Amino acid sequence: MNAQILIASLKTQEINLDLLIEALEEQKYAIIRNDYIALEEVIINEQKILKNITREETSILRVIKEIAQQFSLDLKVYSINNLILYGKSYFGKELNELEKVRASVRVKVLKTKNVNMQLKDVIEFSRNLMKETMMMIAGQNKHTLVNKRV
Repeated sequence: MNAQILIASLKTQEINLDLLIEALEEQKYAIIRNDYIALEEVIINEQKILKNITREETSILRVIKEIAQQFSLDLKVYSINNLILYGKSYFGKELNELEKVRASVRVKVLKTKNVNMQLKDVIEFSRNLMKETMMMIAGQNKHTLVNKRV
């Protein structure tokens, strides 16, 4: 029973990660299009998604603890990896599904990391472009002023 709850929670987290990836992509394109209103909306949406991810992560940890207690597993760190490693024999047919969902979540986390790195590059480029534009407008003698504000 708890294994099914854990699998369901991981699937929910998968959906949350998909939404986060989508929001990060939207942020990237809003910055590229210089659409401040769209960027604000996406950031607000991202904050809601991040709250859902945090809530689901708490739920996953709670279920892992319950399963560990149920099977008297002495887990030093409550993680899905440790749960599968030390409790493999207790899951039976649910083990395959648990491993599939865990692998899928890992892929989505890596995708999130990659999109985040792209977003970081876009933001850095944007900041440098703004800085150069301000330098052109303010003139070379205002270099220290521009560096402090950007």
